Parts: sequence; structure tokens; C-alpha cells
Amino acid sequence: MKRFAALIDRIGYEPRRNAKIRLIADYPRRTPDPERGYALAALTGSLSFRHAKPGIIRELIMERTDPVLFRLSRDYVGDTSETVALMWRAPPSSIHSEGPLLSEVVLGLARAGKAELPALIAAWLDELDETGRWALLKLITGGLRIGVSARLAKTAAASLGNGIA
Repeated sequence: MKRFAALIDRIGYEPRRNAKIRLIADYPRRTPDPERGYALAALTGSLSFRHAKPGIIRELIMERTDPVLFRLSRDYVGDTSETVALMWRAPPSSIHSEGPLLSEVVLGLARAGKAELPALIAAWLDELDETGRWALLKLITGGLRIGVSARLAKTAAASLGNGIA
């Protein structure tokens, strides 16, 4: 998850189309299956999780922080995922954790029942740093919004076969 988080963080700050294509194309070259497949699916908007909804995330953060502070922070920041990622207080023991793999997250979200999801998501949030938490929450809510269309991601994937990227 940390490698995927780093990828989408870099893409989000990259304004140039061709540089985004290179970043996306480079990821599968350095990442084994099934991680690279899930990353491409996430970038193209092809993943959805039946029970994982933004309401679960709001409930989790309100259990860990002052609800008024969360609402005010959310209004100021303008993005629930970013607000929660910054406000989440992870245990000190998780600072050096590698966190879950992207494939573990995708399969966990796909298989978990509605009652299991809050504990599962909280455990992952506890394991990740701020960027990892942000990426996880963006993945759950289905809105990466990092300036990558499905077409751009597919162009990057296509470039893998002919050495363009």
C-alpha cells in the first residue's frame, strides 16, 4: 500500500501528461503481480467495494477525535480522506510498519462483510503513515481525483509493451 500511496501522491503533484504516463508505466515494471494489476484497476476507476462507504470513515474518525473538530477540519480542508488521514492518531508502534499490501486491502474490502469493515479499516489506518492513510481512504471512497483518467492510465499500460514509456 505504501508504494501505491507514493505513486498516487507523485502523480497528484505532476502537471505534465507525459510525466504522468511515465510514472504510471514505471510502477508495473517495478511492482510484482497482483499489486500492479490492482494499482491499474484503481487508477482506471475499475474498483468498487459494496460495503465500504464514506459513512464508515466518518464514524471511525468521530470515535477517535472530537466530532466538532472533525467537522470544522473537514470544512476547512474540503476533503474527507485528507482530513481523516491527517487527524488519525496511529499507535506509536506502527510508525515503522510497512502496512498492508494493496492486494490485501482490495481483497479485504471485497470479502469483508458490513459489520467487519470498521475494524478492518481502523487496523489498516493504524498501520499506515499519513500518505498511506490518504491513499487507502481514496481507494475506499472510489475517488482518487489525482488528474488521471482511465484513458491516460490505459495509455501508460499500453506503452509497457512497446518500450515508449
